Amino acid sequence: MMVTRLALTMAAMAITMPQTVSAQPAGQSQNTQQSYIPLMFPFNGNEGLVLPTAEALELQGRGTIEFWVSAKWSQPLDYDPVIMAYTGPFGTRFSFNIAGDKSGFGIAAGEFYDGVAFDFSDGRPHHVAVITVGDVTDVYIDGELQAAFGFTFADNPVDRFTIGSIGGYSPFIGEIGQVRIWDEPIEVNVLNYFAMRPLDISGPNAHPDIDSLVGMSAFGNPETRGFIFVGEPAEPNLTFDFTPPQPIIPLGE
Repeated sequence: MMVTRLALTMAAMAITMPQTVSAQPAGQSQNTQQSYIPLMFPFNGNEGLVLPTAEALELQGRGTIEFWVSAKWSQPLDYDPVIMAYTGPFGTRFSFNIAGDKSGFGIAAGEFYDGVAFDFSDGRPHHVAVITVGDVTDVYIDGELQAAFGFTFADNPVDRFTIGSIGGYSPFIGEIGQVRIWDEPIEVNVLNYFAMRPLDISGPNAHPDIDSLVGMSAFGNPETRGFIFVGEPAEPNLTFDFTPPQPIIPLGE
């Protein structure tokens, strides 16, 4: 769904059915954690959310993608489950994955691939931010810099954006939530501050970079079918019908 920035707060408020997030980025207080709960949506190894291409995702050389993610598979997998990917007939623009043994986080971009060791085996949600500027891509997990890779998102032609798989393959098993996509590199202290806060567009708690927001997940709002791209109202609705997968764990656990 394509919406204007003025409609952003209303769309975000319509998101329901949150699950508790136990982890929190560096610098977040317990009071902040109790006042806001990001929506974590379960993916059970099926195709996930599939969307067509969108101008909002043209982030080569400059942009930020952030999300919460938890790994919920019980045994090591023979593949690396993909959190999200922007792909086409000749490869990936970008894709993010967790290692099949939950031991790290990886990024693929065209001919490049690199990863960083991180323990996801606790099954708890972790906040991940991928920031690309020029020819460098930084990875932050739970507010701490984990790696700086010497490549940015590729310039390959694309035909789909997927959350919870890569074009229907390498499906994710676990929870993904609060995906936010920005067309500017967002300062780390701002990312950490708002990781456990809603995106207000005005008032004393307004996000300072709200004009750079180009997309956000809305898994709990049936009117959005899972994702919102921010743009002009005349632009077409970009989402396919999305049938939410059955929860893999009871809500609230």
